[in-house]
Amino acid sequence: MEKQYCISDCMKLKVIFGQPEMTIRKAADLMAKNNIGTLPVVDETSKLIGVTTMDDIIQIFLPDFVSLISNIGFIKDYGDLGTLSPDELERADSLLVADIMGEPVSVENDCELIRALSFMHKYKIQDLPVVDEGNLVGIASRVDIGRAYLSSWLTSITD
Repeated sequence: MEKQYCISDCMKLKVIFGQPEMTIRKAADLMAKNNIGTLPVVDETSKLIGVTTMDDIIQIFLPDFVSLISNIGFIKDYGDLGTLSPDELERADSLLVADIMGEPVSVENDCELIRALSFMHKYKIQDLPVVDEGNLVGIASRVDIGRAYLSSWLTSITD
């Protein structure tokens, strides 16, 4: 009988996470230093309560007009758009992760790989938090899950 691979077979166990009372600046610093794009948010009992992404944080500070321009690359000099103003830095210190975090999309640690991939596709996410009875126990990227799924698929057709 063929083994069914699940998310716990490929998830990362070392998860960088945030708390809802963290400032946006601290969350951005944590994400940048750890080279991650998704920050699961947990409460004091390690229960997953939200998720924020690098895109969520960057979106706060992008000028509104940037989203209206389809090809901003033609502008030779962005001027002060490259650095945050003192007002924006103050805002980064006053906004909390709880203010911007979204509802978490997660799967239980025994979720089959194909189901995990379908969640990622449906919700258009790159990283999938993994929980055990609601508590954060791991995280898997689209690449982690895809590689494991393809490996199991290739193993099954060569046996």
